[in-house]
Amino acid sequence: MKVKGLKKYHAVESEVYCEIKSIDAPFDYSGDMHNHDCHEILILEKGKINLYTEYFGREMHDGDIAFIPHYVFHTADIYSNDYDRIIINVTDSVLQRFSTPKMNLSSCFLPFNDTYLHTIHLEPDEMDEVVGYAKEMFKNINSSSAGADILRDCYLKLIMVKFTSKYTADPVLSYPNTMPPLVINTFDYIDKHITEEITLKELENAIHHNGTYISRCVKKISGLTIQQYIIAKRIALACKLLKEGCSASEACFRSGFNNYSNFSRTFTKQAGKSPKQLQMEWRKNLTE
Repeated sequence: MKVKGLKKYHAVESEVYCEIKSIDAPFDYSGDMHNHDCHEILILEKGKINLYTEYFGREMHDGDIAFIPHYVFHTADIYSNDYDRIIINVTDSVLQRFSTPKMNLSSCFLPFNDTYLHTIHLEPDEMDEVVGYAKEMFKNINSSSAGADILRDCYLKLIMVKFTSKYTADPVLSYPNTMPPLVINTFDYIDKHITEEITLKELENAIHHNGTYISRCVKKISGLTIQQYIIAKRIALACKLLKEGCSASEACFRSGFNNYSNFSRTFTKQAGKSPKQLQMEWRKNLTE
């Protein structure tokens, strides 16, 4: 159940976002690998999926929770007829604002560039509790009533305290990596050379496999061609640089593009807004 050809980078419109989904809804905006400017929490209430990031793959079942850091590419293959899940997107600035010296609510995602998937598992009674909180959070996110924003934050805090306590005490770390080693090595090479020109011949020499075979393996996992993945990674890097305060021109060249017109056109297609528009929105949100 994959919808191809849509955006690879998703700028979430608000600091906190929640969706409650069933098998009838696509996994996300696109079946291709994509990333966000915020963290994502996948709560698998029921079902079986293979969840992939650019670093790791893991088979997930009822009660599993995955924490995907901002800017990390991810996608999933669904293997069950029943698939109920909750998706929560939240910016790191919100989690830091809600944290205290005794509990860092971002810790489930740290370090952001870790090479394994951060997960926990909830027992049925724990899942029922979290689903109840999530439904209340969803209701208040979509409400214009006075105090709805306060209640939204309260339910998010309840969820994150539960998850952070569980992760700190009992993270699920021992499980096989379902990502093929060839794809891991390819993504690793691209990540390390993302600002340089990357040719298929260079990948062949680095990975020690035929280029056509590498391309087929990458496409099978990510839904993207190698060139599409490289461009998407560069756009994600540009978004990060823009958010950190770089000018659009500086973000262009520091993310591996050598032509601003091409960068601006590609960025707008993948992010849905121009580099300057997106940066202006971020700045506006900081002042509100």
